[in-house]
Amino acid sequence: MSFDSCISLDHNFFRLVYCLVLWIQRISFMSLYRTILLIDDDKEDQEIFRDAIEEVDTSVHCLCANNGEEALILLGNDITAQPDLLFIDLNMPRLNGKQVLQEIKKQPHLDGIPVIMYSTFFGENDIAEITAAGAVHHMIKPTKFAELCESLEKILTTRW
Repeated sequence: MSFDSCISLDHNFFRLVYCLVLWIQRISFMSLYRTILLIDDDKEDQEIFRDAIEEVDTSVHCLCANNGEEALILLGNDITAQPDLLFIDLNMPRLNGKQVLQEIKKQPHLDGIPVIMYSTFFGENDIAEITAAGAVHHMIKPTKFAELCESLEKILTTRW
């Protein structure tokens, strides 16, 4: 039974409550973000991340950049089509995640985009440095797909 079909049923109290429960379940997960840019040099991690985003919310579009230089070029090209949220891998060749974060925060048209650092490990110094540089959160790459989906669901419903 869908919410829409509940409207045409008798409006006794129990059916109304049931319809409200269905409606609340339908709207309970609503992502605050429509476009994500993942900056990660590992193609397999990109694919798993995209699959998890698709699992969590099909309305969220996930773009990927293979390294920091590519991301900065992509972000510098079109001011009107900026992502709503950035995930940056900490350990990448050429420009590492900290360097990419610093470059992003120097650009006024990108400074307001929340940045989440994404890595297999964060040391205490890493956390202090990325927080001081403007990252709103850090996330350790989960080893299980379900854990990644759960983490992303929390992130997508948090107003950074």
